[in-house]
Amino acid sequence: MEYADVLRYYLEKTGMTQAELASKTGSTRSSIGKLMKGRSKAPSIFKAKAIADAFGMPLQHMVDRMARG
Repeated sequence: MEYADVLRYYLEKTGMTQAELASKTGSTRSSIGKLMKGRSKAPSIFKAKAIADAFGMPLQHMVDRMARG
């Protein structure tokens, strides 16, 4: 599973919009959109941690979901 798939899954699960996620992580809506479309493969570890925090979960949960496919 790609990072874009995991990001999409958690956005749907939490009901959060891309704009809300961008605001909570200090990102732009455009950068979140690029991640969701797979144009950016994966964020830096610091941005990935901020995204996991915005979803209210440990980063490891997102990593595990990617590994499970």
